Amino acid sequence: MARGTLELESAMPVARPKPKTMWQRMVKHRYEYLYVAPALGVMALVILYPLIYTIILSFFDTPVDRPEIVFTGLDNYAELLTHDLFPLVMRNTVYWTIGSTIAAFAIGLLCALLVNQKLPGMRIISGLLVIPYVIGQVTAAMAWRWLLHSDFGVLNQTLIMWGVIDRPIRFLQSPEWVMTALVIVNVWKTFPFCMIMMLAGLQAIPADLYKAAKVDGANAWQRFVEITVPQLMPVIVVTTILSIIGNFNSFTIPWVMTGGGPAHQSEIIITWIYATSFQTLRFGFASAISVVLFLILFAFSFIYVRALTADTPASN
Repeated sequence: MARGTLELESAMPVARPKPKTMWQRMVKHRYEYLYVAPALGVMALVILYPLIYTIILSFFDTPVDRPEIVFTGLDNYAELLTHDLFPLVMRNTVYWTIGSTIAAFAIGLLCALLVNQKLPGMRIISGLLVIPYVIGQVTAAMAWRWLLHSDFGVLNQTLIMWGVIDRPIRFLQSPEWVMTALVIVNVWKTFPFCMIMMLAGLQAIPADLYKAAKVDGANAWQRFVEITVPQLMPVIVVTTILSIIGNFNSFTIPWVMTGGGPAHQSEIIITWIYATSFQTLRFGFASAISVVLFLILFAFSFIYVRALTADTPASN
């Protein structure tokens, strides 16, 4: 009887303790937080305080003819939604962000697949492909500004010499070309990041999966669709979200190359904030735009954190 009881008890599921709440985990590890308290204090000083001050300032007007600020409530946000430039700036921002992200990811994935091949000279090729990423943004923007110059640019002169065009294209002065030109430059600058992330993901895929697929008769495309893409999906999600956040925050290339021109045709939200703050000195209105940008980036950051912690169990 005792043996049967023991067998029955061993077969019954063991009740596991319920996971602790976040507050209980913080209390348990309260002494560990003392080690990071100085870093948290610095972060609060340089990040949290400016964020709170920006939110507060967005409810005020900052007249240039008076030293004091004037409380205006939600007037800055109402003006933002009805501003003539708001639809154009948001359209340019979406075109800049989505276009740059998709193109850089596609080129980065193709380069990663190429570099991942065990072929002679791949180390040299991979080193050359990383060069755009390590070049400073101001240097890259100035170099491309001269390459795309309508009168003295190498690209226009080459196309004319080859007979492709009969007169120079005003890449940075034409409303039809300026955003496309900026996206091309940004893709050239950022695709190595996607390549590095994808290459790391490719090298983490077990080689036995590909060997088993070859034995089953799967061709290269089937191996890519059935093995590579599913295995890379976590890296794809993280890389895409990071690229979107980075492109939303990208300021140097559009500002150095065009300054938002011509006639605001290359104005994106981050350059609009800068121009509103330091050219028109409307810090309250610029703060309202910054709050909107913060909310957009916070949403993507939340998705990014959820993607990183989706399969990570909470520690006790």
